[in-house]
Amino acid sequence: MRNALLVLASLVAFGAAGVSYASDSGMMHIIESEDYLTGGWGGMREKLEEAGVDFKSSYTADVLGNPSGGKSHGVRYNHSLGAELNFDLEKLANLDGLMFRVSGLYRAGRNLSEDYIGNRFVVSSIYGCQQLRLYALNLEQSMFDGRVALKIGRTSAGDDFASSPLYWIYVNNAIDGNPISLPIDLPFSTYPNAVWGARLKAKPFERVVSLTGIYDGNVAQVGSREYHGTYFDIRFKKGVFAIQEFQYLNNGAKGDTGMPGNYKIGGYYDTGKFTSLEDSSQRRGNFGGYVAADQMLYREGGPGADQGLTAFGAITFAPSEYNEFPFFIDGGVFYKGLIHGRDKDIAALGFAYGNWSDDFPGDLSHEAMIDLSYKIQINGWMYLQPDLQYIFRPGGSGDIDNALVLGTRLGITF
Repeated sequence: MRNALLVLASLVAFGAAGVSYASDSGMMHIIESEDYLTGGWGGMREKLEEAGVDFKSSYTADVLGNPSGGKSHGVRYNHSLGAELNFDLEKLANLDGLMFRVSGLYRAGRNLSEDYIGNRFVVSSIYGCQQLRLYALNLEQSMFDGRVALKIGRTSAGDDFASSPLYWIYVNNAIDGNPISLPIDLPFSTYPNAVWGARLKAKPFERVVSLTGIYDGNVAQVGSREYHGTYFDIRFKKGVFAIQEFQYLNNGAKGDTGMPGNYKIGGYYDTGKFTSLEDSSQRRGNFGGYVAADQMLYREGGPGADQGLTAFGAITFAPSEYNEFPFFIDGGVFYKGLIHGRDKDIAALGFAYGNWSDDFPGDLSHEAMIDLSYKIQINGWMYLQPDLQYIFRPGGSGDIDNALVLGTRLGITF
């Protein structure tokens, strides 16, 4: 079974290497989409989507170095190649509102933070689990005209909770994906580690969303390199992670013309065993919460336009006795289309600050970082993102000099 799943993951991860096809007869309606390196596959991509099969794949690479500060100076490269297949079972098998999803990834490269800087907030968000892995394997059922959706199977809490596509703009892992304190402090599963879980999404009002999730808390064993993402056992004795989030969608109802925003509050509880940072005793249970918000502040164009200035921020909090970062905050601003004629480029500035628990071993206080970048959308399927980061107090002890990080990110959509 495991070998079969690894083969499936391999096919998914490397399926992006296919070529575009052309029609010799001229009779077929050809779509060579500018959004994909491989184009429209001679009309095949559109035919598959109409039939209920959607394929997505992308490649992201970071080249980053620290010319000053850190433990020593160096350069590191790492990349992430991912792919996803979505099967619309309503179209394929007449099962109303049901979607099946499978995805995988391949990562390789080295960690600049570990090798040369010595900081906790990893400077490349695509570093981690450097191997071929199976990721998602789940079903999602949409009901009541899309107002309720249940997802169940192999997934992660970080896909839905304390998350936003806005975070993906940033290169440093403290922001990209989720506030980094959550997966550091407890078994908050995030990409690329999927666990057994279920998430219920409900929209009781036009501008209100409720997210409820329950997940296997055995993230450490699931994420082991030995299994390549195919460890499917459920160990409830290791703990169960439960989480609830409420969202208010400012100007998010049909007909709203104001600038959009998303305001969130969430709380979680894990039933697993946790070791006290103060006296090494163990107890069951750990908890915490977060608030997060993003709001468009200035818009170029009329309702629905996405050019302009947006701000965001998030705060996490948890008991200091059992959590490395009982207080963490991140935030930033970005502007899409800042330069005239470059409507899809994004200029972004972000920051993160984490305060170590007073009970954590060693004399550690805090770590902070600034991430400044400009995402150049070269065409529909490629971008280049020069990036500058500055790491304050790497590792929290004050023994390592502040570090300047320079480099670039490359992204390709297949």
